[in-house]
Amino acid sequence: MASDRIRIMYVIGSMGHSRAGTERNLLTIIEHLDRTRFEPFLVSLQDCEYIQQGRFCCDTTCLYLCRMFTPTMWRKRKQLAQRMRELSIDVVQTFFVEGHLVGGAAARMAGVKAIVSSRRNLGYSYSLKEKLLLKLANRYPRRWLANSRAVADTISRLEAIDRSRFDVIYNGVEIPAPDTAGTAAAVTPSQTIIMVANLRPVKAVDTLIRAAAVVVRSVPNVRFAIVGDGPQRASLLKLVAELSLTGQIDFVGSTSDVRAILLGATVGVLTSTSEGFSNAILEYMCAGLPVVATDVGGNREAVLDGKTGFLVAPADHDALAGKLIYLLTRPDESLRLGRAGRERAEAEFSLAAMIRNYREYYIRLVKQFGSE
Repeated sequence: MASDRIRIMYVIGSMGHSRAGTERNLLTIIEHLDRTRFEPFLVSLQDCEYIQQGRFCCDTTCLYLCRMFTPTMWRKRKQLAQRMRELSIDVVQTFFVEGHLVGGAAARMAGVKAIVSSRRNLGYSYSLKEKLLLKLANRYPRRWLANSRAVADTISRLEAIDRSRFDVIYNGVEIPAPDTAGTAAAVTPSQTIIMVANLRPVKAVDTLIRAAAVVVRSVPNVRFAIVGDGPQRASLLKLVAELSLTGQIDFVGSTSDVRAILLGATVGVLTSTSEGFSNAILEYMCAGLPVVATDVGGNREAVLDGKTGFLVAPADHDALAGKLIYLLTRPDESLRLGRAGRERAEAEFSLAAMIRNYREYYIRLVKQFGSE
């Protein structure tokens, strides 16, 4: 190391927007790293609104690189390696396929020993091209970092990587003060079932809508709030109309203040068909809500079935409806599960715990590979 501080360069394909899971998590890590111990640098291959507005809290560079395996890519990869050498980078952590490919190769060229490749979903969307690119990119890392055991297990098989080379650090969220955490309410006209998700096929929002058609027959005063936006909005609105639920399902759209909406909710739901480790579930737990989620990916590592909520099979709207009716009609049980979930979030998934784990992880990487 050139100084007492550990210098970390994060290389990501694109920062997209700050509400996307990976991007939001990375920004949170950068923001909360102790600057007396760490010096972060961010490199994005593609431009975005947040780079243009200078909204990052560390040295940020955009390579303006949109195509792989072109003369421009070779040149900019070489320039990135030179910058890593000039900055005496100790750790390079990469995100997304293009980030793995360009950042990993540049780190190897620069002589960086501690190269970490991040995996934050189950690889459900891998195309053949992405699989081939990952095979090339996987020559460079020394370690792989997942956000759940499920992700580590699945990706190690999918990409043929030795499972022992994976580490796991769970996502963490800021825990609100107890007096601002939501509590499950008794059966009242204001009861609301909430789901926070992008409106994409993998989130299977239609499962919640079909479950709602069953729930309202037993609990007619319940309302549903879907927080998020995406390409399926029009088709989901059409389904709501077909099931005569227009007056009971609200599409809230995207918001930067999810917690304000959660304060008025009774149950948190996630119906994904694939999930790495859901920040939405953690937010539900922090708000003191019982959670009903599909039993996929890392969901069972957050939700303890029967203790902090319930797990149901993906695409089974009848099973989902049954658990929702159970919670809506048993307020004491709903309150108990919600409180247990908040206690679990405080103990296992706090922002402080995540930052501490990353801090210890980076120090361990430098100790392990810095002496080679």
